[in-house]
Amino acid sequence: MIKKLFLLLFLCGSMTVLAQPGVTEKEVSDTIKLKDVLVSVSLPLNNKDIVDFYRTNQFSTLDNITARLDGLSLIKRGAYALEPQVNGFSGGQLNLTIDGMRMFGACTDKMDPITSYIEPTNLKSINVKQGTGSCQTGCNIGGSVDFSLSEPTEGLGQHFLSVAFGHESISRGNNILFSMGLGKDKWNWLIDGVYRKNENYRDGNNREILFSQFEKINLHTAMKYKVDEVNSLKLDVLYDLAQHVGYPALPMDVSKARATLFALEYQRKTNMPLKAKLYYNEVLHIMDDSQRDSLYLLKNKPVGKSDSVYMRMDMPGKSSTLGAYVQLDIPWNEKNNLTVKADNYSNKSIAEMTMHMRYAGFSPEPPMYMQTWPAMLRNVSGLFLENSTYLSDRLTLLLNGRVDYTIDNLQSEYGQQQFSVFNYSISDTQSKLVKSLNLSAQYRISTGISIMASTGYAERMPTIGERLGFYLYNAYDGYDYIGNPYIKPEKSNFFRLNFQLSKPTIKLNFNQSFSFLHDYIMGITNTQIAAMNFYAKGIRVYSNVPDAKLYSADLQVLYSPIASWSFFLLSKLTVGEIQNGKPMPLISPLKNVLAVQYEKDNLMIQAECESALAQNRINSDYGEHVTPAYTVWNVKGGYKFNISEMQLDAGLGVTNLLNKVYYEHLDWSRINRPGRSLELYVKFSY
Repeated sequence: MIKKLFLLLFLCGSMTVLAQPGVTEKEVSDTIKLKDVLVSVSLPLNNKDIVDFYRTNQFSTLDNITARLDGLSLIKRGAYALEPQVNGFSGGQLNLTIDGMRMFGACTDKMDPITSYIEPTNLKSINVKQGTGSCQTGCNIGGSVDFSLSEPTEGLGQHFLSVAFGHESISRGNNILFSMGLGKDKWNWLIDGVYRKNENYRDGNNREILFSQFEKINLHTAMKYKVDEVNSLKLDVLYDLAQHVGYPALPMDVSKARATLFALEYQRKTNMPLKAKLYYNEVLHIMDDSQRDSLYLLKNKPVGKSDSVYMRMDMPGKSSTLGAYVQLDIPWNEKNNLTVKADNYSNKSIAEMTMHMRYAGFSPEPPMYMQTWPAMLRNVSGLFLENSTYLSDRLTLLLNGRVDYTIDNLQSEYGQQQFSVFNYSISDTQSKLVKSLNLSAQYRISTGISIMASTGYAERMPTIGERLGFYLYNAYDGYDYIGNPYIKPEKSNFFRLNFQLSKPTIKLNFNQSFSFLHDYIMGITNTQIAAMNFYAKGIRVYSNVPDAKLYSADLQVLYSPIASWSFFLLSKLTVGEIQNGKPMPLISPLKNVLAVQYEKDNLMIQAECESALAQNRINSDYGEHVTPAYTVWNVKGGYKFNISEMQLDAGLGVTNLLNKVYYEHLDWSRINRPGRSLELYVKFSY
């Protein structure tokens, strides 16, 4: 750990800061503009030069973008639906929201984070917050990521149309995207969508990675009505359908993953802005292993060949959420501003599994049924308060807090019966109050230079899986996981130090975060319970570990020494440790992204180097192996043509230029990532 910290500090200290006279100083901002997507992270950027550092190409998925954000990493089980991780936190430790709306995946194996149901074409902004202070959308201990949906362009007679086509050679992938907007009088309308189809990709050895294919369609429409200069209404509808999705690192694939979302929003823009929203979303996720190699389902089974799968499983999952929130900003006086938000949501979820057992040469056994998530209704009511105090031109304080009252209503008698075999007595209803309190101070040393210190305490409710999950197979460590109805909320004491520099030619952000965790939730081996699956190593029960620690450091630098040239560096490191001194599993090593871009008039050329150190701090008890270091190069270029009132964008890029054979530490089963790929795109805009 010490060596890695010295290396990161060396990277920060070795930066040479040059000044260029004649460039206007820009105000510090935490917003990065990515063409149609704004990203709020730690780095104080409002320069369009950052655009392509966050997009590998015009058809980048949301995973491509979030992987290059401060503190974010991705857990990879296939080529689709990567799971976000913020400084070592994931799953129920984070709040992932869409326009502040709660939405939950329906997969017990975390194969469908909500990021898999939205596309960059749907988005106006991505807001990333780290630590316990990110509790506006709910109590959590790790951070929050909010994806704001794109809005219709206001203005009489506003209209636009954009259509784009792209191809990716490594997976023979084809992409089509479009967006269109119209405006008339007080009405404005927007529709956008994406179609993607990828076949199995090949790695740097030209080896086909089976079950890495996917196909999806995504549609989003929004309609906005401006009542007057102050009041407005907006309706959003989102539909996303993925089919034939393969997961090479898992024993199951996905035949269908479907999400629908409806939201009605009211805004009042006065000196006391008010925002209210009513929303509903539902997710259907169907796992199956019907395409995996097993011969017992075939009537004419070849003689002398044995089955690789003895049990077929049908595993549908459903999740629906109905919610609402009201947020009001109240300027008390010239020095204080108060934000009040009250919200409530009800989430109903169930995950089922039907097992079809048959041994070769024997008659099939009767199907066996269980609920891996018993039918559960979770209702959460929350109150959030945040006050910012302007003490002077140099010093600003921010104090926020939140309470969430959660009621879990177990609606399945079958689920109670399942857990009775472990001598658990589960009541129909369980309630719990969790809380969060945080303080931060920002001190402006001089123009464009500031430091920020934050501290806080937070708790978070266990997820449905952690409480009532029933024989959830984890392909990473090979164990079946069982929930614990008596598990306690997870707790965190959080500290953060941040340094920001914003000058005409250079913008820099360096931060360090410390999380001291109590009642940390993880699976603990229980040798008294027999595993259900033949290939499972044993049983682990979700339990509270008394203490754990997480440290993270991130460095971001954007340097523009001369016109048309920009250099971008992102370095991020996380180190985790559980109570017994062993490394926390699923923690990435030091990772760097270094990019250089030339952009002048209508021409853009960019080269990018992505690298990571070897990860030797592993926890073999949880299925980890040493991960070797890697370095990958990407290049791309684009040109814009103006034809009458139409604009044509054309681009060509090569990812993994040197055809490197590699995988990242968070890639389950150490499956190689794609080899060299040629990417082409063309976009028409009017």
